[in-house]
Amino acid sequence: MRYSSITRIFLFCIPCFFFASCWKFNYGYDTNAVRAEAYVPVYSNDSAQTHSITSLPARPIKMAGKIYVQGTLLFQVETMVGVHLVSYADPLHPVKLGFIKSWGCSEVAFKNGYLVVNNLNDLVFIDVRDLSNIKEASRVSGAFPQFNSDQYYNSRPPVTGKYYVCPDFSKGEIVDWKLEKNVTGAYCSN
Repeated sequence: MRYSSITRIFLFCIPCFFFASCWKFNYGYDTNAVRAEAYVPVYSNDSAQTHSITSLPARPIKMAGKIYVQGTLLFQVETMVGVHLVSYADPLHPVKLGFIKSWGCSEVAFKNGYLVVNNLNDLVFIDVRDLSNIKEASRVSGAFPQFNSDQYYNSRPPVTGKYYVCPDFSKGEIVDWKLEKNVTGAYCSN
């Protein structure tokens, strides 16, 4: 009996699929592996801490994000953490003026003396007309209901090339990352 080439391929593939179903595939990671060093997310359920807008001294940029320029001011997002304020009145010598903490921040805009940012799933207007007295002006709660899924894809430790424990947002909002030793379950990497 002669079989067509399509039939022969089909008859060959059936046993292959059968035997392949018996093998264990782990897709390149062991969820129980202990990493000598890995980042672990720090969670908070304290909405006062995660939703507060705070003006802080200038600090180094770790995870640079989007930039918005207004006059001689430059606003640069620190992805998921806040916004850096930089003066470039002298373009050859820019000066960091401060930092505005806004957890979950990924977007920035400016209008009439107000910085507009996302703060987790809220839309927040920050009065920056007086840089020595930066304060929250108003807030639209729940403006970004898709934030939790976006946060999962955008939440990464501040350093690339290291393993980290994948976020579990049922534990709260990620407010920081800690580098720890002998970490189990750190199979995510960036």
